[in-house]
Amino acid sequence: MRLEVKISGLPRDKRNILVMACPEPSLAGVVAVEYLIDALKMEEIGAIRITEMPPVIAVVNGAAKLPHRIFYSREAGIVAIRQHVPIPPQIYAEFIHKVLDWAEENKVKLVVCLSSMPAAGERESDNVYFVTEEDLVEKFKQYGFEPIKEATVAGLEGAYLDAVLGRNIDGALLIAESRLLTAIKRLVDSGKISTHRDVMLILNDLVGRVGPDVGAALKLINAVAKLAEIQIDTTKLQEHASKYAFLIEKNLEALFKPVEAVATAQKREIPLVF
Repeated sequence: MRLEVKISGLPRDKRNILVMACPEPSLAGVVAVEYLIDALKMEEIGAIRITEMPPVIAVVNGAAKLPHRIFYSREAGIVAIRQHVPIPPQIYAEFIHKVLDWAEENKVKLVVCLSSMPAAGERESDNVYFVTEEDLVEKFKQYGFEPIKEATVAGLEGAYLDAVLGRNIDGALLIAESRLLTAIKRLVDSGKISTHRDVMLILNDLVGRVGPDVGAALKLINAVAKLAEIQIDTTKLQEHASKYAFLIEKNLEALFKPVEAVATAQKREIPLVF
């Protein structure tokens, strides 16, 4: 894959952390990166052109932009990749290797990929989980993050971790519990949905109606703030996260209703009329 990085300049600061979103359906990582760029008033310093992708141009205030752009905050020491369109899965692993090559060349200290997952318990917690290289585990525990105890990481997150291991650069996968993904898991566990197609249809429907998971994004933003040892004002996002949680619960109630109605009718032996 030919990947061209056009950049105006990145200071070789030993604090520099590269933050990017792992592609996943809640879009929490994407929202977190967008918020960081806006909240820190990050400067656009470059863009990434991927020749294998069909030409796509993002338009920002009338200006044509490449869909994968690089931003930098000198004060915070954070580099972020804003993705207007997702990287196709078939070239994602190669994309990650090229980005890590670039990060190593520019002496970036740490590369962090942001993702989300369903709640580990009955309900979502504020915990942020991590997977990293063995010699960094204790360091990430000291930040207050929880290690994933035992799991097999596959897919795009697996491709990212595989690319990081063995390099001369530190890397970590940070994962927040997502109310959206928890809701989908509850539906699967209930038997309401079973096929991959049904899962994707409901996911797309929920994201289309209530938006990406801002609650999970908020946890990821706070996690990045800890890594960079900075303060980030998330007041506006906190208000939105509360509304989002309410909307997800209401939509979930609506999705469960037919199942509950059938169960009640069978118990009372009352025929249902559709």
